[in-house]
Amino acid sequence: MNTLLATASYVGEKFMDNGLRFMQINVPKVGNSGAAAPVFVVPNKAAGETFDVFQPGANLLISGRLYPNRQDYRMYLVPNQVIQVAPPSLVVNQVNLAGGVGFIPDQNKEDLFTFSLMCSAPAQQILGHTWDDSLSFRMEAWGDDAKRMVTNLHVGRQIAVTGALRYNTWTTQEGQQRGIYQVRVKSGTYAFFGKNKKKEEEKEMRAINTGNRFESPAGVIAEPYQSAVQLPPLQQDMPVSTAGNTDDIPF
Repeated sequence: MNTLLATASYVGEKFMDNGLRFMQINVPKVGNSGAAAPVFVVPNKAAGETFDVFQPGANLLISGRLYPNRQDYRMYLVPNQVIQVAPPSLVVNQVNLAGGVGFIPDQNKEDLFTFSLMCSAPAQQILGHTWDDSLSFRMEAWGDDAKRMVTNLHVGRQIAVTGALRYNTWTTQEGQQRGIYQVRVKSGTYAFFGKNKKKEEEKEMRAINTGNRFESPAGVIAEPYQSAVQLPPLQQDMPVSTAGNTDDIPF
């Protein structure tokens, strides 16, 4: 899953180096940092009327599949419903993703957790995307969500998450402007799938360190099979049978 539902400001048409024509929209920035996220809309039948219909600056409601491109580092959107003009006061920015964790870099902040999420999506020939390709999204989670993901996420684990599209910019030493797309996880709006590899490994290590012992419900530690092989205690007061003793015969 790789969908976006958002309101965005219409910039105008945009011609790429390969001559293809797209619609450029800017999704408003999230938070105090970053900038509006430029998204390039692929015209299709689902979008309805696109070019020469909207005026620059119009607030549009868009919905479709997101395709981050590895070649030109742009974010593309393939609409799945008609593009509509929305009231200027309406602000929506919701990304829904589902896939597997592809990479977890070294973390530098205790309250921030970053990772990449790999998603599958239908092929899009115009973007050079095939069914065999995976889409990579940069993710960030903050606060308690970051701590929870540190514990529960590892490379390969599946997660479904809702977030907001962000765009961070910076200037290189050569004075060139650069930008990168990220999805900020919305608090509590995610679910993990599959086994937690970290917890499974910790469980195995505990079993090794305790010599394969286990705890009974009462908290008493016992060796496995101990009760099965232990012989019953001898009874000292048990009477001895005299059935085989001939000295007790009365004749």
